[in-house]
Amino acid sequence: MEETPYLNLTTRGRKTGLKHDVELWFAFEDGKLFFLAHESSHWWKNVVKTPRVEVEVSEILFEGTGRLVPQKLEHTFELFRRKYGREQVERWYGGERSKRKAVEIQLGRVLGKKPSGKSSLIEIARFR
Repeated sequence: MEETPYLNLTTRGRKTGLKHDVELWFAFEDGKLFFLAHESSHWWKNVVKTPRVEVEVSEILFEGTGRLVPQKLEHTFELFRRKYGREQVERWYGGERSKRKAVEIQLGRVLGKKPSGKSSLIEIARFR
C-alpha cells in the first residue's frame, strides 16, 4: 500500500444516504489509513455521520471504519511528507494547515477485488 499514490473511498451521503466516491491521497500505518481533509470537503463529514466506508486500493476492496483524529493531525502530515515528499505536501496542504482535518480509517475485511484486477491472493494477503 505504501507504493500506491491514491485510493478510492466510498462514503454514504449524510443527507441522501447515497454512495459517494472520492479519489484521495493517503498514508498507511499499522493497518490504518490516514487522510488530510479540507474543512469544506464533504467526504469527511459523511464519515462522521456514517463511519462505515469502503476503500478500493490496488484493485482490492476493503470495508473500513472511519473517524476524525484531531490529535493525530501533525503525525498525519509527517506520514504524508514521508510518502509524497515535503515539497509536494507543502504545495498541496501547507497553506491551509489550519483548515485541515485528520481522518483515520481502520481497515476491516476484504470484500473482494475488481474483476479486471491481476492481484494474486498472496498480494491481497500482503495488505492485511
